[in-house]
Amino acid sequence: MPNSSPASRSPRTAWFAAFAAAALLGLTSPTGHATSPEEAIESGQSYYLIASNHGNRGVTFEVDNSNDWALLTNDENSNGTAVVLESKDAGYTIRSTSSNWPGYDTWCSVDKGIKLGKADGCATTWKIVPGEDGFKLEDQSRRTVTHRTSGKSWLGPATEIYSGRAYTGFKLVKA
Repeated sequence: MPNSSPASRSPRTAWFAAFAAAALLGLTSPTGHATSPEEAIESGQSYYLIASNHGNRGVTFEVDNSNDWALLTNDENSNGTAVVLESKDAGYTIRSTSSNWPGYDTWCSVDKGIKLGKADGCATTWKIVPGEDGFKLEDQSRRTVTHRTSGKSWLGPATEIYSGRAYTGFKLVKA
């Protein structure tokens, strides 16, 4: 287990904040305030998570098989549902600001996709990885968030891209 003293966490926390800020360079919003490079991700702040490489579609959720699942909005240049990023370990948990079932609002990476679950039951810690289209989100298993490229743009974790899917490049916009 790595040393978790406050002295060792401080440089690491500062590094991740700088890393996140660098991943946000040059990002603008279809609507709302763009996050500037000087602003690191604020834990507890509401943001719109926008897919910069798929029509500036925001993330939202929809019911399928009695669960809420994350997907991109149907309309281009739509912010979707705001999310809150909370610092956890070497990354962030992501919580939707609304859901169909109270308490089931936290992004949980499962094989089928990204399910909204209970924070104390299945809260995936997401790493922010810089990419060509903003940044990418990676789960603990090193799977990167992808979206379907036609039809409903359901989000899901993947280690490889298959036909009909693409890695999702994100940008954050303060809500």
